[in-house]
Amino acid sequence: MSQRMSLARSRASMAPGSVPSSVSARLAAKQAELQALQQLRAESAQLTQELARLSERVDTLVCGGQSVASVMASWQGVFRAIHIAQAAMHPDDDTSRTVPEALVRIPMHHAT
Repeated sequence: MSQRMSLARSRASMAPGSVPSSVSARLAAKQAELQALQQLRAESAQLTQELARLSERVDTLVCGGQSVASVMASWQGVFRAIHIAQAAMHPDDDTSRTVPEALVRIPMHHAT
């Protein structure tokens, strides 16, 4: 009789409407894994978009940096041209020209 009962139980577990607990637990774990993977895919897509926008901004910074470097490189030429122009305007004053000392007055007593 015990053999009939175990056979009946195994048939009941194979019935279309019933699912063994180990299978349902495995199914729930796989569904949770699927949900986590879908969330990971969505967040990865969002990260990809943000990195693309960041890449565009970095490209803009690179172009701006190149422009600044070009301007900075030309300053030496500008100062050299100014020096040559000043020397041409005053050729005899180069060695004897001195800059006057700055005079700064600082009040020592406050009028009250």
